[in-house]
Amino acid sequence: MARRRGPDRPTILDVADLAGVSRQTVSRVIANHPSVAPETRRRVEQAIEQLGYRPNRMARALVTRRSRTFGIASVDMRNQLFSDTCSAMQEAAREHGYSLVVAELDRRDDRGMGTLETLVSLGVDGIAVFPSILADEDVAAFAGRFGGPVVMITRAARIPNVISIALDEWEAARKLVGHLHTRGRRRIGLLMNEMFPDVVHDRYLALREAIAAATGVTEPPVVADRPTIPRGQVAAATLLDRHPDTDAIVAFNDMMAMGALKACKDLGLDVPRDVAVAGYDGIPFGEVVDPPLTTVVQDAFGMAREAYHALYAGIHGQWPADGEVRLWEPELVIRGST
Repeated sequence: MARRRGPDRPTILDVADLAGVSRQTVSRVIANHPSVAPETRRRVEQAIEQLGYRPNRMARALVTRRSRTFGIASVDMRNQLFSDTCSAMQEAAREHGYSLVVAELDRRDDRGMGTLETLVSLGVDGIAVFPSILADEDVAAFAGRFGGPVVMITRAARIPNVISIALDEWEAARKLVGHLHTRGRRRIGLLMNEMFPDVVHDRYLALREAIAAATGVTEPPVVADRPTIPRGQVAAATLLDRHPDTDAIVAFNDMMAMGALKACKDLGLDVPRDVAVAGYDGIPFGEVVDPPLTTVVQDAFGMAREAYHALYAGIHGQWPADGEVRLWEPELVIRGST
């Protein structure tokens, strides 16, 4: 049967009449309530399919005060780590009858906070955010006034009303620097996100501590720039110009590390003979560059599903008022670049 459109769109009452049940029963079926008998559920689902009925989320939200949507704000959708995380959260949401509203953080809009306020205006029940351009105090202020659950992905900071799901940066740094040290690398330079040191700082602190423990160098050279391939190339060239004795480069993410590979090639340096290069995130492109990239893997899919389930628990009252940090175990994948 062709679906009705426009003003003749079927209503929940049409479904109830066709299935021979009450409106409340249809609502329970839509909400996947366990109290509905299997035969009744089958009749309602058949009526929904026959009529082409789709629930009015806005009307439902007025009654339940829930929109069955979550928001996720990412800093750069072109980075596969972020797109994989969004995809995994969407998959988890669908399994529970939820939808995901995706937005890209815009630092020009009130330091990125405007993006989160836009998600609030859309009526989302909770928000997950990659906060790499957001200061902790801004996130704390937002979580305090939002009133719904807020999850930060990739930053380990204890903030009231926020669950943080992040890589264990100190363990990751120990693994990566330890690997470089066993390969004889003693002059390790760092490429950091452009928000360093104002916002993005933990990764640098962890790497600095690990480098000091392994090599005795307490202040490794660092250049900060945008975490992209082109800017990583520029940052690596700058680092090597300032510190030509550098024998290893650790980049904030794989994108910057790929830029570092290009910079080394332009300068006639062999990777890894002259300079070893490593990154963070474990995006698939790292396997196909030349040489393949050594990287600290972040489990984007696992962390995303954890974030979804945290939000889902949060709207049902299970939320730590003092905040909570959940650390993710890092995996070091060693390839030809080191």
